[in-house]
Amino acid sequence: MSSPGSLLADPTTLYPPPRPGSDPAPNAIAPNPSELATRELPYSFEITKKKKNVKSKDSILNQDPQALQQFLLGHAYDRPTVLIKCTGSHEEDCTTGGFGGPSTDVVTDFDFTVDISKALLPVDAYGAPVWVVADEEPAKRGRYWRQIDQHPGSQNPLHTPADIEASQLLRRRGTHLERKQALDDAVRRRELALPPWACVSTQTPDQTGVRLLFPTDRLRFEGTSFSTIEDFSDSNLTPPTKPLIQWTEEYCTNWSPLKEFRFERTVYGWNLEEVKRKVSSLLADCHGGRNKKETVEIIIKGRKIVVRPNTLFWWLYENDYLKTLFYITFVYLIILWPIKKIMLGRCWKVAGSSFAFIRYEHLEDSQPGETVAEYVARVPQPVQAKDLKPTSRGISKVVGQRFSDWYSANSHFISSAASRREKGGERNPIVL
Repeated sequence: MSSPGSLLADPTTLYPPPRPGSDPAPNAIAPNPSELATRELPYSFEITKKKKNVKSKDSILNQDPQALQQFLLGHAYDRPTVLIKCTGSHEEDCTTGGFGGPSTDVVTDFDFTVDISKALLPVDAYGAPVWVVADEEPAKRGRYWRQIDQHPGSQNPLHTPADIEASQLLRRRGTHLERKQALDDAVRRRELALPPWACVSTQTPDQTGVRLLFPTDRLRFEGTSFSTIEDFSDSNLTPPTKPLIQWTEEYCTNWSPLKEFRFERTVYGWNLEEVKRKVSSLLADCHGGRNKKETVEIIIKGRKIVVRPNTLFWWLYENDYLKTLFYITFVYLIILWPIKKIMLGRCWKVAGSSFAFIRYEHLEDSQPGETVAEYVARVPQPVQAKDLKPTSRGISKVVGQRFSDWYSANSHFISSAASRREKGGERNPIVL
């Protein structure tokens, strides 16, 4: 599939930087243009106190598609904050005066947070690739349920790819099986530490004959200045059929007073469940007491960029005091929930940017069909075979720090904080 790129996806810099006298690397990424730095954007926004998300109700962003696109891309470079929250406690017996019998108190031994955001690859060197959902990826495309943009005739084997490409997209609600598969794939990508655009399964038609996602239907990158990127999936990705500017146009022309555009900033490269297990095991070794308990939680702050109109409807839904009252009196469940989710509510959750702890990078001096052993034996400079993998284009090398290496270098800081009963909480994280 091919389509014209967005108006703001024509940067002057390519990653990786091409060598003098050579063509750009086949996996060149176009970072967001430097002129889109957040501090230079003229639009009003706020950073939420607890989750550090970006929220804006600027009227221009709800009316001008190019302004909304510029706002989203300007904030796409701001990477989220990744925290490991560690708490430990044990039980102690205590006696109370009078007729009260013995009781048990839970004593907090430590409560601290470790900020691991510095382990993410530098944004200035690697950029923050902006992705857009593929046509047949179940996603929130203007409603609060997942929909699919399907090409008429895509199920007909007599139609050529050119016929399908020239056809108008038909939007329909995803089937139960399609929605379930999309959610399962999202869970598997998180478990495997893969980026949002990685293909993790090849799916087959359901009982209704509707074609589900295939590898070529996965999430596409925004922009046409590159057409291939190599990552954990080693996928060849093409520009989206519907670029970001068209999604912002769709949002801005919508009439609903309860509409919102959600842009996600995600991280990948480390298995966060493995991070929790390793840190929890470390804390258990340096923590004592009766009925001791260690809890490890991964907190990612600043994941969302949300744009909404400044309307009375959104004021009702966002006011914490009214929300509590509405929940107690069942007004939210009976009236407000159907109004937002079914009647007036409109939600676009179709794009985002992603930041890597580690990723694979194609080695320009490798050859197609070459094995890792052959490459190591051929190149003059020493290289570790464990950091390499064969691909269809040659050999790729890991860039960044694996969690096992990071853990070996920093685990003593975590155990030391637990031993000295650190209680800084989330407000004073330990930056590693």
